Amino acid sequence: MPDAREGRYQAYALLNELNVQISATMNQIAYGRMSGIEWEKTCRSHRLAFEEWMKFADRQAGEISDPREDDPNGS
Repeated sequence: MPDAREGRYQAYALLNELNVQISATMNQIAYGRMSGIEWEKTCRSHRLAFEEWMKFADRQAGEISDPREDDPNGS
């Protein structure tokens, strides 16, 4: 478990990346560029940044779950 300073740095870095991706997404929307490969890349990057932030938040809350728990078949 990282110490508090490392945790704050990780939070800052992850939030900064999420902010960059949100800005890129909003830029694409504002200029009506919501199709094609660049839009797909933008969406993929935005989702990844959000997922990484949520994983970090879950770890901080001690609520990280095993992905197999979400699968009703247990596989």
